[in-house]
Amino acid sequence: MYRFSFFLLCIVFLTYKAQAQKYYEVSTIDSAQVKVFAVDKPEQADLLVFFVYEAKDVTKIGYWMQVSSKKEANMLLIFVDDEKNSNIKICLVDSPNQAGLKNESKKDLFKLE
Repeated sequence: MYRFSFFLLCIVFLTYKAQAQKYYEVSTIDSAQVKVFAVDKPEQADLLVFFVYEAKDVTKIGYWMQVSSKKEANMLLIFVDDEKNSNIKICLVDSPNQAGLKNESKKDLFKLE
């Protein structure tokens, strides 16, 4: 029974980890898994982002936390200046209730290991 419970706990942890958005900002576009373009208006965005500052608060797509090393990150990203070079457009929001994915076709970007 203990082994089954441990196995189940591992699966839950790995599933949670795959959905998390703890990111590390890389310096070159070639080393980025996700290329992000910031927009000013929520209606232009694929994803509405709310920044959090503790790992325990990274609970859903759209809650982002910057980490200090690649090892801690679930995704490596770079902010680009040209929308044509991006994988996703984001808009920062003021409230955690506003955060979330607006364009479901971009969901696969957040299942990175």
